[in-house]
Amino acid sequence: MVIQTKPGSAKEIGGGESDKWNFRQMRLLLSALPGVTNADKKAAGEIGSAVVSGLIDLKPKDPVEGMLMSQIVVAHEAALDMYRRAWSQPPEYFEARCRYLQLADKAQRTLAMLTERLDRHRGAGQQSITVRHVTVNADNAIVGNVEHLPGGSAPAQIKDQPDATAHALRPEMWSKDPERNALPITGDAERTLPDARGTIARRSEGQ
Repeated sequence: MVIQTKPGSAKEIGGGESDKWNFRQMRLLLSALPGVTNADKKAAGEIGSAVVSGLIDLKPKDPVEGMLMSQIVVAHEAALDMYRRAWSQPPEYFEARCRYLQLADKAQRTLAMLTERLDRHRGAGQQSITVRHVTVNADNAIVGNVEHLPGGSAPAQIKDQPDATAHALRPEMWSKDPERNALPITGDAERTLPDARGTIARRSEGQ
């Protein structure tokens, strides 16, 4: 099977600087596609041309991306082929249909895993972590977003908020206990309690 490629497009297939590597990746990809091995030359050429065109659209930037993208294409083709085989089974072949659907599900999970690894390799998997910073004092509460980026970079300054250190909690000093009037000495005479709840008559013992 011969695939016509435009000049300078070899790196767009495998992501490498060497054309030997790039075309090797293309041949491995085409041989792993379902339906290509037993197809005639015309059909195999059409399938190969379409797949290579799609691989070029993915734009691999290095050999690692070229390998991951080739596996992504194969996993995608395998999943769809298993779905086709599952629904082509007669209804009475229920177990065979379920088996093909299970294989399609495995191929889909492989596709998702490879796509995630490609995103991580490209740096798309890095995420910004937002930490909620709260400073509370006696008067108010200051709430702001502090952005932390992967790699241990310094947090960004809280915008539109006063300096948190200026509003730190400060314990209040207790005032001096004011002087109170002395209570009268206990005796037999009637006296009035300080809270004015009433008059209590005091008697000596034996009366």
